[in-house]
Amino acid sequence: MKFETKEMDGVKIIKLTGQIRISTQNEFKDLLDSLARENEGKTVIISMDGVIYMNSAGLGIIIDTYKKFKEKKGKMILCNLMPDIEKLFEVTRLNRFIEIYETEAEALSKCN
Repeated sequence: MKFETKEMDGVKIIKLTGQIRISTQNEFKDLLDSLARENEGKTVIISMDGVIYMNSAGLGIIIDTYKKFKEKKGKMILCNLMPDIEKLFEVTRLNRFIEIYETEAEALSKCN
C-alpha cells in the first residue's frame, strides 16, 4: 500500500494506492491514526481510486478513524471508491454515515 499527501484549499487529501489486506492493514491503521491525531478539528479527504481490494479489517479501521475524527470535531471524507469497494460500503450501510463522493472535486466542494 502506498499513499501520497497533498493539500488543496487548506484541506489535506490522501491518495491511497494498493490493497488493504492482512499484510498492509497495520500500515493502513497507523496512517489513519496519525491523520486523526494530526488533524484534530479539520477535514481530511481520503481518495481511494487506487485501492483495488479491502478486507473487513480495513473497513473496521475506517470506522474507528471516522469516530476519532468526529470526537475531535473533525471530518473524514472518502472519495473515488472502486465499484467493488463502493458496494462494500453500501452492503454494510456505512455509506449512510460516512460521507462518500464520486470525485475529489465533489468532496472538496463539500468541505466549505
